[in-house]
Amino acid sequence: MKILLVSTQDYIHHPIPSRHHNIFEELATRHEVHVPHFHVSRGKERETLLHVHEATRFPVESPFLHYTLNAPRHYRVISKIIRDHDIDVVVGAHVLAGTAMIRAAKKYGVPVVFDLKDWFPDSAAAYYKNPGVQWLLREGVLAITRYNLDHSDVVTTVSPGLVEKLHRYGYDAELITNGVDTDLFRPTDDGAMRSALGIAPDAFVLGFAGAVERWYALDEVIRAFPQILEKHPNTELLIVGGSLFTGYLDELRALAARLGVADRVHFTGAVDYRDLPGYIAPMNLCLIPLSPPQWIDIALPNKYFEYSACGKPILSTPIPDMLRMGGDHIAVYRDRDEFLERVDELALSPGQCPAGIEEHSWKKKAEAFEKIFERVTGTR
Repeated sequence: MKILLVSTQDYIHHPIPSRHHNIFEELATRHEVHVPHFHVSRGKERETLLHVHEATRFPVESPFLHYTLNAPRHYRVISKIIRDHDIDVVVGAHVLAGTAMIRAAKKYGVPVVFDLKDWFPDSAAAYYKNPGVQWLLREGVLAITRYNLDHSDVVTTVSPGLVEKLHRYGYDAELITNGVDTDLFRPTDDGAMRSALGIAPDAFVLGFAGAVERWYALDEVIRAFPQILEKHPNTELLIVGGSLFTGYLDELRALAARLGVADRVHFTGAVDYRDLPGYIAPMNLCLIPLSPPQWIDIALPNKYFEYSACGKPILSTPIPDMLRMGGDHIAVYRDRDEFLERVDELALSPGQCPAGIEEHSWKKKAEAFEKIFERVTGTR
């Protein structure tokens, strides 16, 4: 089968692999998969099995400007890929480029699968602080998203909560959750990484791994940290990851210095994704401090799967779909007082990988997409 993927990210330079990287690299082992390149990020180029087609004329880093200025070229490149490579099915999750994908696919009679990774109207506005800009982006992206969903043959999405949200908007969506590479993420000895990071062998390590952006309230974690140190002086905080489009990481560093805890807070910055399990290894308690209320009810973070596969206990804000997934390794807090209480209560020993996590491997997710592609194309 010949597949065209239109990802939400710079497929070959984005520092953190998305669900599309994990799923479509697996599909590319047995199908011909093409992807247009949106040159937004400046990370190291990743290896890929996909056929990459340059689709950027103006390589500006601002996502809004990039996709707006390059929209005409995106349509031309996507149309050319569909026509020249006899594409059987297109699948994508982008806003503006998703519209280009749909219009080009309809022109050539190719079925469209729209994979809604999150609720784009809110996620697009999350990078901006100005309420007027947020409202404008939210309403504009909502209109484009609805156009894309209206003109897709199948809609897939990542969480039961987002399935329900789409149903309220009048759309039926099929659920394919995020997953984890169970060959890469597994319980690992933490001694070497503790030494490399300057973390004491007997330290109790609170940890976070992922994109360091404002929708994870790491500033609140750092503000609570002096109180944690008063009761647990051997505690250290490990924050693994970098900021993608904001200065949030620099703000957190400054906050830790201002509170006098900079020597107990370790910031690694962005790390190679394949090294991430090694950085999770020293964490005694893994954090998911997801903050925006409009995201809580539709979220099912990759972190849940990655932390779980590494056999780690999780302390999280209450995320309904994650709690439905289950596991006695999850504890919940709703405010700073509960956060401090949960840290007090939780044992320092590592958790256990929940039974059945292998069912959420990326290979299983790729197979689920494969079945949809076979259905919409009529192939077997």
